[in-house]
Amino acid sequence: PASWNLNATTYYNGVIPLAPYKKGQTAAYNYPQILVPRQMAYRFPLDMYVDPVYQTSDPDQKARARSHTLFPKLQGKTTLLLVFSGQPLSGLFTGVQRWLDVVTEDFLARKNTQIFKLHAEEGFFNRRTAALTKFHLRRQVEENELFTTFVYKGKWKFEYVQALHLYDKNLPVVLLIDPLGYVRWHAVGLPCDDATAVFRSMCKKLATERRNYA
Repeated sequence: PASWNLNATTYYNGVIPLAPYKKGQTAAYNYPQILVPRQMAYRFPLDMYVDPVYQTSDPDQKARARSHTLFPKLQGKTTLLLVFSGQPLSGLFTGVQRWLDVVTEDFLARKNTQIFKLHAEEGFFNRRTAALTKFHLRRQVEENELFTTFVYKGKWKFEYVQALHLYDKNLPVVLLIDPLGYVRWHAVGLPCDDATAVFRSMCKKLATERRNYA
């Protein structure tokens, strides 16, 4: 809906500057130059159920393939979450892979880190074809990624769009989530030199951040 339109001034009351967007831009935008303080950051939605792309006919393993909330899996680790819609520049082998090519090594060099991929796109049709989406994704990811690649097939909520920056289906979303499940850095679009450099710097800062769980 038009009322869901979000921009840089929508976030953090405009206190934290975000990289600007120009019409037609595909390079990363809406990313901060700092780690968003936890008291200002958006928490990953507690009620967002996702399906792993894994599937089995083994009764003993079926529980592993069921829908579950993603939030508990974010606890205790720093997570790089890449959200994609399946659009040409927002696919596993396009936008997602371009980000992974430039940040994976630095990110996984830190302790207690994990990488998740999430397919999410607005629309009734996408909810109805979630099983087909999982079928295709199972054949596109490595076996060890079957439980770290997910599909969201639920309702499209404003809170999700806002917290996870899901307002541009044509481009991938990169989220750096802290061990308490708060989105501390984010970007929308394809990697550029500045966004990549900032991401690496934020990974280092988050890894050395004092663990304050108060």
